[in-house]
Amino acid sequence: MKNFKLLISSLCLTILLISCGDNKSNSDSGDSLVKKRIKQKIEVAGMGMLKDINIESIEKVNDTTYKGVHSFANPILDNEVRMTKNYFFTIDLDSITGDEQLKSEMKSEGEWVEVKF
Repeated sequence: MKNFKLLISSLCLTILLISCGDNKSNSDSGDSLVKKRIKQKIEVAGMGMLKDINIESIEKVNDTTYKGVHSFANPILDNEVRMTKNYFFTIDLDSITGDEQLKSEMKSEGEWVEVKF
């Protein structure tokens, strides 16, 4: 009976230590999945026509919302464009459920100028 109690205590302690460990790897994999999904969303929305897509920053707003800033060369406008958007994800961060455009800019004379699309 003593061995059984010792075994159960050891098992509980092991589970407790594992569950309290650093979740950085889970966070990093979540962040890389978010970046991947945002890039896929941009590529699909651009129907393969956008060139030099650059994700400049991704900021976590809350558990399912991320603010992303990305730029790309738009062949139709023959100019570089930068967009800031909120991306809304499912709780597991596997899919984007929607987005909200916050700001659009176009490069003019070497500077970013806000435009309304």
